[in-house]
Amino acid sequence: MPPDPASRVRPQVSLVLHKFSRGGSDRVAAYLANGFRDAGMDVELTVLCRGGEVEGHLVELVDDIPIVYLGRASGSRAWDLVRTFPALVRHLRRLRPDAIVSTANNTALATAFALKAAGLTSRLLLKTTNPIASSRHKGVAKALRRWSYSLIFGWTDQVWTLSADESEEMRQAFPRFAPIFRDVQNPYVTPAMLASVKAAPRAAGNTVVTIARLTSQKRLDRLIAAFARVRTPQARLLILGEGEDRAALERQVADLGLADRVSMPGYVPDVAAALHQADLFVLTSEYEGLPAAVLEAMAADCPVLCTDCFPAARTLLVPADGCAIIEDVSPEPLARQMGSALTRPRPTGLRAIAERYSIANGVRSHVEALREALDRA
Repeated sequence: MPPDPASRVRPQVSLVLHKFSRGGSDRVAAYLANGFRDAGMDVELTVLCRGGEVEGHLVELVDDIPIVYLGRASGSRAWDLVRTFPALVRHLRRLRPDAIVSTANNTALATAFALKAAGLTSRLLLKTTNPIASSRHKGVAKALRRWSYSLIFGWTDQVWTLSADESEEMRQAFPRFAPIFRDVQNPYVTPAMLASVKAAPRAAGNTVVTIARLTSQKRLDRLIAAFARVRTPQARLLILGEGEDRAALERQVADLGLADRVSMPGYVPDVAAALHQADLFVLTSEYEGLPAAVLEAMAADCPVLCTDCFPAARTLLVPADGCAIIEDVSPEPLARQMGSALTRPRPTGLRAIAERYSIANGVRSHVEALREALDRA
């Protein structure tokens, strides 16, 4: 049995995640685990399911942090959360952590209810990944979602949002819980992304790049349809990512006669080289929390076009040289906006913005928030 929390010299922290998936939140969880350990805490990653798509790669990022798997992925996240819930309750009772961090929206409810069922008084910290207050849900689904979050916010010490804009959005939506919303800087940008990169020989023409899971949320069909109308000679589109919509997107590429201009090589662990070679980064998502890919592009001084899909989109991009919000996602207007962006000089000041979200700065932000929660009487 672990020691009584009151007798510990170092606080015990458990970070809960569904599985090691391709999403940025799981990479962030690995960075935070290392950072909390380096800050003098005993840290464990509690992973509900083994079998994530990039488990091998992300495990390599974790430096001597214990990882406890409670089950195996079934293919249905909802079923995984239900099926592993009893094991999570038992595990928390054994571990008795001082703080429990839900690392993404997808584990927030399960983590909060497991803590309640375990009868523990651990500090509960919930990280947001996609917007809660301005979610895409409608009608009964939206009302039920609001009610469930209102319930668990009553048991939560802090909700870590991805920007000041999101914190304010949450305070407006959940005024009873205004004090618990605290924005943190996510550790997205690696030292390699910020390092000076020797320019490699560039291919003829311009390259438009996006980094996204091949899922409906990312609306890559919009990007492909617009790119088909880009009139910039020898322009190419590079889509980095993998997902269940690959076949449909490949059909769209073929139907539009773009097979020789669009490349979809799949998931790429290190995207820095591609971003340094690209002339423009475009994100056409329906919704995001704070997309890591946008900041990674800025770290390479690659100009960004992005839909108004996350709370801080305008605050981050409108003042940034070479960057802009996509106001009209229809193929022809978006094609004109991409073509115009490709004629402009490459900006040189975006890297300084991205540095705010370096791993070191992001970890420091989370450590400060966690210590604040642990020190609260």
